[in-house]
Amino acid sequence: MTNKEKIYNIILEKSEDFKIEDFLIDRKGGITTEEIAKLLKIARPNVSSILNLLVKEKKVVKIISKPVYYVEKNKLEKVLGEEVKEKLILEELINFATFKKEKKLCAFEDIVGYNGSIKEQIEQAKAAVLYPPYGLHTLIIGPPGCGKSYLAETMYKFSLQHGRKGPFEVLNCADYYNNPQLLMSHLFGHVKGAYTGADVDKIGLVEKANKGILFLDEVHRLPPEGQEMLFYLIDKGVYRRLGDTVERTANLMIIAATTEKPGSFLKTFMRRIPVVIQLPSFEERPLNEKVEILTGLFKEEAKRLNLNIIVHPEIISTILSINYEGNIGELKSFIQQLCSKAFLRYYGLTANLLKIDSTLLPEDYLLKLSVHAIFDKFLIISSDFREWKIDKYDFYELIAAKYHELKKSGLDGAVLKEQLNNYMNNFLKNLLNGNFI
Repeated sequence: MTNKEKIYNIILEKSEDFKIEDFLIDRKGGITTEEIAKLLKIARPNVSSILNLLVKEKKVVKIISKPVYYVEKNKLEKVLGEEVKEKLILEELINFATFKKEKKLCAFEDIVGYNGSIKEQIEQAKAAVLYPPYGLHTLIIGPPGCGKSYLAETMYKFSLQHGRKGPFEVLNCADYYNNPQLLMSHLFGHVKGAYTGADVDKIGLVEKANKGILFLDEVHRLPPEGQEMLFYLIDKGVYRRLGDTVERTANLMIIAATTEKPGSFLKTFMRRIPVVIQLPSFEERPLNEKVEILTGLFKEEAKRLNLNIIVHPEIISTILSINYEGNIGELKSFIQQLCSKAFLRYYGLTANLLKIDSTLLPEDYLLKLSVHAIFDKFLIISSDFREWKIDKYDFYELIAAKYHELKKSGLDGAVLKEQLNNYMNNFLKNLLNGNFI
């Protein structure tokens, strides 16, 4: 191993636990020229020369202070969340840390397309939440599985970020579709004796959600009587428990979600919902957002299984070429099926890498195997949420080159196949460990 490789490996190891706060307090996560010289017993000028070369190659960042410290560039960028120059003045790092601490992250940034295809919808959601004093009532429309519930939950998180402290209560109106009385009781509460079986007084979700948000999923299942009671609540801020004559007050924001068109609701109800947000289906999303959604779903499985995952290009192309009636919800289930099959295949083996390829596809999907290269990269995801996209042609050329090298050395048959497999596993292991980044 060359001195340059030794020095770079030391910086990699030292930077592993880099955190801005720790570095600013006791310089943990960085290392000086003097420290490296002592560790490797190399003359200080030689170490300095190699460090300057690593900085020039954009592998290492030089933090100018007294003394000068060095940090591995990719690790620093990952912590800061943005690209950095090869040389940083210590004051710049201090300013960044202060800005990062004071910056209020926006909950909507976690939604794929928040600054893209659904930017307008996100702006509507923000405006609805921030409108004083408790927000504007909102109806979210979209096909099944497009993210309506997730948007509602994110609106609530956004409200907390902006100082609201109320609760978030959820009612799926479809759960009580065949029992309107029970639905109304669950929503508004009831008094003892309101109906057969109502043995005690019970508070409803409207009361629980006071000064917060009430989310009504599948609101089209709410009967006309329920819609009328809701718009009375919206108009006057009052409601009655089922079977009661006493009016009670509640101040809250209502977010409703539906797969139906607005025309399926009472006009009197719709007139009282000032914000209507229309979400697109997965099919309507641009390709880059589809890939981002897909990557996020595989990341969830990598974290759940605590394993690294490699997904072959033909799998991604096939997934992206199919129309999912259940949208993201159906897509998520399909990805979980693939990962569970791969997990079963590799269960008990020492490898910590799941390989998702076309052999895992159900028979009916094999017929749909995409012949068009919608996506031509291998997707590699680590269990700690890092990701890489490697061009399949580069990947195949790497395999081919190694194959010819092993063939030339006289290997053949099962031995060659084993050696080639070991080579690829080591390549992926090194990649996941950050050695090729």
